Formats: sequence, structure tokens, C-alpha cells
Amino acid sequence: MKIASNLYSLTDIVEASPHWHFNIPIYQRLYVWGEDQVLTLLNDLVNAYERDEDLFFLGGTLLVEQDGITGRHFDLIDGQQRFTTLWMLCHAWQKALKPFLTVTEATSTQTRLRFAIRPEVNLFLETLTFGARGQQITDDEATKRMRTALDLMRSVFERRPLPKGVKNKETHLAGLTEFVFGKVKFVITTVPRETDLNKLFEVINNRGVQLQHHEILKARMLDALTETERGPCAVLWEACADMENFIERNLAGLSGLSASEVTGFYERGELSNPEFVCRVLSKRMQGQRALHALDLAEILKTSDEPLSSDVDAEVNDVDPTWVRSIFGFPLFLQHTLRIWLLESKLADLPRLLDRELLNLFDAHFFQDSLKRTENVRSFIALLWRLRVIFDEHFIKWVDQGEDEIHLISKISISTSTRSKNRYISRSRETDSHRGFSLLQSMLYHSQEITTQYWVTPLLLFMYRNPGEKAETQGTKAKRYFAYLRHLDNHLLGSIADGLLVVRTLAFMKNPWHRRDLSHQIELDNASGVKLAHYWFYKLEFVLWFQEKRVTEEWKKFRLTAKSSVEHISPQTPTDRDDNCVDKALDRFGNLALVSRSLNSEYGNLPYNEKRQRFHNKNKNRLDSLKMALIYENKQWGDKQAFAHEKEMIECLDIYCSGTPKA
Repeated sequence: MKIASNLYSLTDIVEASPHWHFNIPIYQRLYVWGEDQVLTLLNDLVNAYERDEDLFFLGGTLLVEQDGITGRHFDLIDGQQRFTTLWMLCHAWQKALKPFLTVTEATSTQTRLRFAIRPEVNLFLETLTFGARGQQITDDEATKRMRTALDLMRSVFERRPLPKGVKNKETHLAGLTEFVFGKVKFVITTVPRETDLNKLFEVINNRGVQLQHHEILKARMLDALTETERGPCAVLWEACADMENFIERNLAGLSGLSASEVTGFYERGELSNPEFVCRVLSKRMQGQRALHALDLAEILKTSDEPLSSDVDAEVNDVDPTWVRSIFGFPLFLQHTLRIWLLESKLADLPRLLDRELLNLFDAHFFQDSLKRTENVRSFIALLWRLRVIFDEHFIKWVDQGEDEIHLISKISISTSTRSKNRYISRSRETDSHRGFSLLQSMLYHSQEITTQYWVTPLLLFMYRNPGEKAETQGTKAKRYFAYLRHLDNHLLGSIADGLLVVRTLAFMKNPWHRRDLSHQIELDNASGVKLAHYWFYKLEFVLWFQEKRVTEEWKKFRLTAKSSVEHISPQTPTDRDDNCVDKALDRFGNLALVSRSLNSEYGNLPYNEKRQRFHNKNKNRLDSLKMALIYENKQWGDKQAFAHEKEMIECLDIYCSGTPKA
């Protein structure tokens, strides 16, 4: 069997002769990538370009060659989600990437990528490439996800600022497309069409999962410890690494400790003490060795049945995971490393980047070989303490059936009616502190998804200010909420004169650091669609916090992801629009942040039609508090737009002047 693997760029594929065609076979899934996956790829690409990297490796793709009339035709067997995303990126950004979109054979031009027996998806791709041609597209789940991905790609520089010294967005984008076209590379493995696909799929499905960077890092960390330390520390590490569940559940599942034992640790304030937890785990493991000599792999293996004999049956049948973290373990490790470096009086990281996890630890953690064991002990201890804090006080995505929302789950202790054992209960309906979770949600949505720099100083503040033993969860949250309001105003609501990694370090060294606020400067310009999305998100929180309207809809308001700046009075109004804005057209008073699909739907509709559609769509849940205030006006013009802008800036003035000091 002739199998070939080579490194290719988009340039290589475009220049290949005969031309390459790609097909997604019928047995493959349609497009399923969500916003987080798309945004992560976009941010990684832009970061790599702005650092002038020589190569960006995108992974591997497996192709099976098929018969074709002209050119070479391949079925995409593995890696099709990334490949489809890359094709759409070429459409969204165009410029240097445009040649990858199509293949021209003789007089016929067609899309380079097609889906087998998926006419609705192929029509969608053709419409993107060649225009509608009078054909009506009916969206299904796949094309809806594709539209969302395209919206995110088109708005990448609306979501993140241009680098310092770069003033022209189009020039920056042109350079970015050249980078993607020539320096983004992936390994393409091709197998001949006579390949036994059943055997091939069996190999793919049964192949070992590639070690992730944080797993390699764990091995290096544990290698520095003594044999007796490795078992307990490995359990702590693994419990922290599972970000899709709560830390107490992870600990019980990995260690054989019962849920009621772990609850006892929490009630006595010992759960956050890594030295105490390690002592308990060490005793448990010594007891197990007396019966059977376990190796490290056995210790780490999660058993379906806990080893403890006093676990209630009712606790064994726990709910499936209904939470997910706002980011993954590699990023949490980097936030922890920044705090560890500060506590150790060492230089900070130059940036946060998942792909450079091992390099960052090599350069900033493993340099001192004489203190390696001591450093590993202190780092894992810090990691555990921070993860306990993170689960108690940071938002998570919580599945509530039809919706997935941001929530800080309220913690309570329940008692078993049968055994009288006590257990930690996490609410999936109730916030421990509504304002605190909404402010975190605002920061999450308005900041780069792959970094979330605001987390480091907030996490450090919580770590250094744990509160009194008698202090309730709600009281601690109020103190942390007050600090986060200060941090937000003076970190993100101030004049941006440096990288966020540098600016956040100032707040880590002095949590009540103050900077000149910039909302009056930023919002007193006719910025139009260039206005940073942060200000729209921030205003939504401020309006909720100040209770500008006291209704159930306002009380229940939650922030959602938005990617497009909407002109309330359109830039090109129709002749029948009597509510036109002239002088205030591109000013904050005439702007709102909406989803790209809603912006397309509203388009150039007259004010009254937009107003009615907004009221129809927001009967039960408000999508935007700013727009709710705007659409209280029956008429709209320069007078109303300027008045609304003045009121909104005054709201920000009052809010920013009222944030607490140390």
C-alpha cells in the first residue's frame, strides 16, 4: 500500500498540478465547531502572525484518493473540521487566500471543497463563492454553525485591537492572509483508493490519543518528587486537570475518598489545604499497599466504584457533569504560573499562550535545577489552592436544559436522610452572587477567549484575601465583587498604553493600583463599527447594576456573545424612514452591539420596524438593556441619540466614581 505523508501549506496545494479537489464523504459529520473552537483558532493564528513566527502547525489530515475526471480528488477522512474552517477562513478574509477557494479546469470553476450528497451545504458554499444566482438557501444546523464561524472570522479585528503602531486594518489583514497562505502548514497523509476503509477506520478509532502538553508537564513535575510524594501529588494534579467538573467530585473519584469525607474537609476549612489533603491521600495509599502493591498508573486510574466502604448508594448515582469551565487546564496552569513567579519574586511571563505551555515552563520554571523539587512542591500546592478558589468563586458554563449560562453555583451542605452523612451540593439554578457572576461574564465575553488576563489579578487577590473562618460565601463574594469592579475600571476601562500582560502585573503587585479612566474619551468620538466591543458589554452590566429599570426582565438579564456593531438609525436609510440620524450617526448614542445574524436581519430597516422587531423578540428575555432603553423612544433622531449618549456616559461616570478603594 502506497502511503505518503508530507508537510503542506495552502500555497503548496494551490500550486499543485494537477489541481487538488476535496470532498467530505457522506459518513463524515457535518460542520460542528462552536464559537470557542473557532475563536481559539483565530486568536492563535493572529497571535502567531503578530509575533512573526516562521511556521504555524495546524495538525494532520488524512486523505483517501478517489477517481476523478480531471485533477486529483480526495475524500477527507480525518481533520475535516479544521479543514472546513480553513476553507471558510479563506472566504472570510479573501486577499491572498482567495486562490484556495476554487479550482478551474478548462472553462469550469468550482469550489475546491464539496460535501458528498449534501446539496444544501454545497449550495451554501457555492453561494459564498459565486453569489446567490437567484437560488434560495434553507439553513440547517451545519450551515447555521458555518454562518456563525464566518461572522467571527469577519469581525476578528472588531473583537481585538490592532497591535501598537499598526493603524491600517486592511493592510494588517492583508499581511495576515499572506501568513496563513504560506506559513500555516499541516501534515497531509494520503492513502490509495483501494484501501480497506473498514480497517482504516478501526485504526483511527482505536489509535492512542496524543499526549497533551499539560500531561507531559505533569510527568516532568512528578519526576522531581520523591516516590512517596508522587502518588498524592498526582491525584491533586489530576483533580485540578479535569476542568469539566467540581474539584471535590474529582478528588473523591480519583482517590477513593467518600463524598462525605471530602465534605468534612470542606466544612472544616481543610479542602483548600494541599498539605492536609496529601497527608490523607498518603495514609490511604499506604493502607492500600498493605493489601496490594499499587503502581502509579493504578493509583491514578478512576474506578467506577469508590474504594471507601461508607459511601452512600444515593451519592454514587451522581448527576452527569452539567458544568464546563470558561477555559481549559493549560490556561489555568499559566495563570497559576504567573502567581507562582510573583510569589517567588521571579520575572513574569511574556504572554499567555496554550501552544507554548511547555516552552513557557522551560524558560520560567525549570531553569533552577537545584530547587526543582522544592519548586514543584510549592507549585502543585499553589495549583490546588487556586483551583479550590476557582471552583467556588468563578463563573462556569452551566447547562440548564435549553440554555447554557454563566453561573457561580451556590454551595450548600445537604444531609442524607438514611445515613445522616453530609455532602456538598452545588446549585445549577442559583447564583451565589448575581452581580459578581454577571461582571465576570461581561469580562469573559469582552476579552480574548484564549487569554482572559483579568483572571490572574483577581485569582491572586482571592488567594491573598481568603476571609475569616466565620465569613459566609456570600460575604466573601461581596468583597471580591468590589475588587473586581475596581480592577475592571482601572485595568480595562483605562487608557491602554501597554500589553495586558504588563498592565495586569501592576495590579498583581498592587491590587488597588489606579489609572486614568478612558470612557469619556473613547465614547466622545464618532467611531462607528470601530468602537471596541468592551464598552457595549460594560454598559450592559452598569445598567443592570444601577437598576435603571426595575422589572423582572431586567433582574433576569444575562449577557450573551455578540460580534457586530449595529446602527440604530441605519447608515443608508430607506425613503420611508422618518427617523433618520445625521450628526449622531456613528456616535455611541446611535450604536448597539448585536449578533451578526441580527445585524443582517435588521439591516437598513426603518427605526419603527426595528423597534417592533426588538419588542417582539424580547418579550420574555431582554437581549440588550441599551437597546431596551433606546426603543422606549417612539421617535428617533439626532436629538434622541445625543440625549441617550449623554445619559449612558453619565451612568458610566457615576459607576466609575463609586467603585471602592483599598
